[in-house]
Amino acid sequence: MNRPKEKMEASYKNDPAYRITSVVVPAFIGLLILLFIWYSRNQQLIDEPRTMTIYCFSAMETVMERGLLPAFQQAWLKEKQERVEFITTFAGSGVITRQIMTRFPAEVAILSSELDARRLMTAGIITASSWQDLQQKPKFCQSPLVLFLGEKVTETPWNLADIDYSGMNIIIPDPLTSGEGQIAALALYRAKLDQGFGHDDALAFVKGVFLRTVNHPSTAQDAWEQFRAGLGDIMLNYESVAGNHHNDTNIRMVYPRPNIMTEHVAVALRQNISEEQEEIVSSFLTFLWSDKAQTILKEHGFRSQLQEATSPLPSPLYTLDSLGDATHLILNVLDPLLAGK
Repeated sequence: MNRPKEKMEASYKNDPAYRITSVVVPAFIGLLILLFIWYSRNQQLIDEPRTMTIYCFSAMETVMERGLLPAFQQAWLKEKQERVEFITTFAGSGVITRQIMTRFPAEVAILSSELDARRLMTAGIITASSWQDLQQKPKFCQSPLVLFLGEKVTETPWNLADIDYSGMNIIIPDPLTSGEGQIAALALYRAKLDQGFGHDDALAFVKGVFLRTVNHPSTAQDAWEQFRAGLGDIMLNYESVAGNHHNDTNIRMVYPRPNIMTEHVAVALRQNISEEQEEIVSSFLTFLWSDKAQTILKEHGFRSQLQEATSPLPSPLYTLDSLGDATHLILNVLDPLLAGK
């Protein structure tokens, strides 16, 4: 009784269409499953971003948030098909330096100058190899010192040592918290040395200026906001702080003599970087020296060592290297100044 049924099944299975279908359909379904797994895996890579922790001095907050970080995000996504997000801290360069020294987990530090980088090296946080790399290549951006003048100042002061600070309401960022405050102190110190005074007299002059300074904002950006609000007659600050405020045409700006070109630095903090983060951190630091990043920096008022300047530089112009060893400047000028605060 079962033979006809068995013959039908054998005949059915021997049908070429059946044999093709029994092979092709499972293979097709398997391929769909593999494609789904591959798509889900790659979609997961895009949906779950990488993170990077950056501590940066406050004068660069605008250019970082509006320019550099979004540009790197786009470049990384295009190259790696992977999103990246940043955990950022913006504060005075002195503040973030102390935070890093107390083991806050920054992977990249962007500091106002080598002065704070030297402090991190002395504390053993920046490695010798990272410091050597920092010395061997151009700094990724710069900004000279500028005097911003209020309406009360009728004459244009040029030499920092000749200004009658006793009759002025001066705004200088606090050198304890701000890298710009440190640069301003060194510029005042150098101005007195250039007039033939010795170290003790020059240091006393700097201390006297800071004692007469009513407002000591914690950051260069805070100093700018105070000055715009009319709280000062003269402000010493970076040229770059005005780069994001092109509409403030009523504010006068002069380049004092002597002047210091502040060279901003970016370093990797190797002790906080895992093996899997090495590539993205290195890529970010390399990006800062790219034409794209340098153009963004110039659009926000910073100067580039890698692209031609669009405006003349003040003269005479010092750098930290030409002023002396960073450790010497810290120990003999800045630390005594801070000790008196």
